[in-house]
Amino acid sequence: MRFNQILIVDSIPAGERNTARELYQDVGLRAQVSAPAPEVRYRRVESQDEFLTLLPELAAAASATGDIPVLHIECHGNDDGLAFSDGSFVTWVDLKGPLTTLNIATAMNLLVVVAACDGSALTSTLGLVDRAPVHGLIGPTRAVTPEELMRAYLELYGTLIRTRSAREAVEAMLRATSDTFVYRAAQWLFQYVWDHYQETHETPEARLERGIKMAANPPADYVGPPLQPEIFAQALAERNREFFDAFRRKFFLCDLFPEHETRFPVRYDAR
Repeated sequence: MRFNQILIVDSIPAGERNTARELYQDVGLRAQVSAPAPEVRYRRVESQDEFLTLLPELAAAASATGDIPVLHIECHGNDDGLAFSDGSFVTWVDLKGPLTTLNIATAMNLLVVVAACDGSALTSTLGLVDRAPVHGLIGPTRAVTPEELMRAYLELYGTLIRTRSAREAVEAMLRATSDTFVYRAAQWLFQYVWDHYQETHETPEARLERGIKMAANPPADYVGPPLQPEIFAQALAERNREFFDAFRRKFFLCDLFPEHETRFPVRYDAR
């Protein structure tokens, strides 16, 4: 994963301990002793509108200048989305599109770190026609104290700056804060979506049911002998690898960045 910036977005309500500003100061000091040092930036946003305006700004900058930020978001929220200091709320459904655009602009190097939740609900918004919205997503699995957040994220960023490896940084963070945070890599997101699709749409029973429905209501432009549900179901099974490859190539942006064919290896398991 490549990055040259760490952008800390602050939307902590007034009157609360502001771990975003503390983190900005501490991570900035750590970056100064690194070579080459990533730029550590701070941005205050008050509302979902300001945040949703920020994301395309970052995408435009990435496309124009090659800037690749680690996007760290400090706010409240839950598994459905993020809550900002003015009380407004943005869901992962609403975030998926802008994050995907930013991830494409960074050539799939976008690491998102949230202080509000683990973002696992992002997986429920993804389907077989989607591109990856992130390179990876990090967040806590439960409500955490400011002290826990600071300890975890200082370990994360200290290791990330030193090693440039998201996985090593997450491993260091997890050693410091056992079972409190989770890392969802793009490969994990892909596998989750694919497995869910297989379990719900590609069982023998599900394929046969689709064949029965297709035979009863064939497409208006279909010309040929009557459709046989069993034959249709078998054709679906034979094309499953084809579906997998098409989803893999789109999700990991292989059509845009051919080098991703080997950068993001995932294995097809026949069912």
